[in-house]
Amino acid sequence: MKRVLSTYQQAKNEEFKGHPLSHLICHEIKDTLFKVVDLDPNIYHVAGSVGKGRWAEIPWVSIFLKNLTTSATRGYYIVYLFSADGSGVYVSLYQGWTYFKEKYGTKIGRAKIQKTASIIREKLNTIPQNMSLSNIDLKGEGNLARGYELGHVCGRFYDVSDFPSSEDIISDLQALLVTYREIEGLIGQRSIEQFNDFILSQEDGQFLEDWNNEEEYQLAAQTFIISENASVGYEVNQKRERPQPIINQGGQRQWTRHASLASKAMMLSNYTCEIDHSHQTFISKSTNKPYVECHHLVPIAKQEEFRYDLDQLANLISLCPHCHRLIHYGQDEEKERLLKKLYDRRKDHLKKVGIEITFSELKRIYEISNI
Repeated sequence: MKRVLSTYQQAKNEEFKGHPLSHLICHEIKDTLFKVVDLDPNIYHVAGSVGKGRWAEIPWVSIFLKNLTTSATRGYYIVYLFSADGSGVYVSLYQGWTYFKEKYGTKIGRAKIQKTASIIREKLNTIPQNMSLSNIDLKGEGNLARGYELGHVCGRFYDVSDFPSSEDIISDLQALLVTYREIEGLIGQRSIEQFNDFILSQEDGQFLEDWNNEEEYQLAAQTFIISENASVGYEVNQKRERPQPIINQGGQRQWTRHASLASKAMMLSNYTCEIDHSHQTFISKSTNKPYVECHHLVPIAKQEEFRYDLDQLANLISLCPHCHRLIHYGQDEEKERLLKKLYDRRKDHLKKVGIEITFSELKRIYEISNI
């Protein structure tokens, strides 16, 4: 690594093809890593690059878990990034840029990849104490160097003037491999793309339909800023095709709810309970309005059974906390009474947006006995 830092600047003025520095980075360092860290070639892939056809501004050597990715353009891996000015090398737990650029475009993608890195850092429990560096500066001038900096999750800088021993470098890598395997566990049975979609879902104002996310969803709905131009009628609803689900850690499909729609539904109800507008509640600190919660009349968890999107204003009900809990946990007779009242009010609105359901079917979904 020190040889790379001391000779790369000069090498960039020399013939690219067949240069010994290319062999050093792409083969010698690779072979050394497999040997001294005892990497299993059946599990790990190691690759290095000095550029394609010409010298790269930032040479690198990467370590990939084969079952996650073997491409430096997407996914998660460990990489050694050599600073453009030869001042040092970063060891980084890293995420590829291409996914974000393709999905969001360059400008928004930059913000998304940084947010993903921040979220993942918060989720990881095994980041080594000396690997807590959250930002890197590769001293580069090109767009690629900027992209490399954005993909950094955590790591450490080795200054050429105070370079660590080989034993320290090996120890650092072994510790970072543990964190890398933790990311593998977080991803679970999902693809990289599915995992990134999951990570960013709440950042995009979407919350999974399960009860583990219920409090965060209701809180986000309370704090979401409503546009002054928000529509105030159900006529704005249109038939929207069923969206793509989010894949959870176990590989199961789950559907998301938008906090912005929940907030709008509560505003349309004038922050009152739609079972009975006279129901008393407390004043929310976030909205300075009576506290109500948002409920999907046709549960979002049943989205698979419907062609059209269930996360629509026509299907969103504003309820006081008491009625919300009752409709989930109350006795069948009381649940049926509340549901019938809400169903009669909303069935025509539901039909307009393609959500066609009988009251008998709604009772079945809520597991209400016909006896």
